Amino acid sequence: MSFNLRPFVVIVLLFLSATAAAVASPADSKVLALVPEGAQFVAGIEDPHNPPVNGWLLLLSRKTSLDLQDWISLSGVDPQRRADEIIEVAASFGGQELSQHLVLLAGQFDGELIYRAALANGASVTQYCGQHVLVVKPFAREKGTTAASRWMAVIDDHLAIFGSPGIVRRALDRYRSKSGPDPRLVHCLRDLHKDVESWNVLLMSSPMFARNVESEQLHAPWTHILDGADEFTFGIHYGSTDRIDFAVHVVSSQKASYLSGLLAEARVLPVDLSTSMRPRLQSLSIEQNGVRGSFLVSARKFGPWLASGSDRQILASNSQPRP
Repeated sequence: MSFNLRPFVVIVLLFLSATAAAVASPADSKVLALVPEGAQFVAGIEDPHNPPVNGWLLLLSRKTSLDLQDWISLSGVDPQRRADEIIEVAASFGGQELSQHLVLLAGQFDGELIYRAALANGASVTQYCGQHVLVVKPFAREKGTTAASRWMAVIDDHLAIFGSPGIVRRALDRYRSKSGPDPRLVHCLRDLHKDVESWNVLLMSSPMFARNVESEQLHAPWTHILDGADEFTFGIHYGSTDRIDFAVHVVSSQKASYLSGLLAEARVLPVDLSTSMRPRLQSLSIEQNGVRGSFLVSARKFGPWLASGSDRQILASNSQPRP
């Protein structure tokens, strides 16, 4: 599995939810508890609750992106579907490649309608721990990309799980046992401001990151912040000025000092972002084994810049963007 870094964003999601909610940290998400412990890549996005603003996920793996596209296709029969939150997960569980992947969605879905349509189009149904689960064969457009079937579960019309059977089972086990979220994942998310609407957590060593990133992207200046790191968290808050939060955990205090120098000079950001938007370092703190802080960028320029680097745009509904 490879990550697509063009240079940060690969997907745009337009949400249907029209009701504003109180700001809550991503660490408080109920969906977060379904992420299996040991996952190395986790990305989340919430409805920004700001009509002029689109939600952007910064970094996705190709297979989780494919899972999301296919979920959108499978759920397209439901005209009232709504996604308030999406979390994507990729994991190795002891291997070298991030071969296990899933997407978690919280919102409102017509599970019976979605199941019925999927079964009419070649899916089958199985049971796992009392839960009806769809077995979905690869789409025709995915021939040559994947030959594996995936599992899909829609629970109480408010939660959807779709991805590799092994990791879907783990997520369903966590749902059934009412497990709390992975403490390490929560700890990483606590390093971000609670008002971020999209975020990424990488929990992997630098060598593992290098193995799973497209080789042509390894020269990207910002990837050097992962040298000697084993945790990397970042998030975005959208407003009249967009804010990019970051937190890096490194293996030594010397690495922390080195990274602080890179971040202070914005040398970790792509050249076109650094020159066209002139990001301003709002805060920077150096700890014994980590660095964290925030950049501010122009929302008027940042959105188009993200869009220009996006491989594709995916609507979470068949509606037009909100006015």
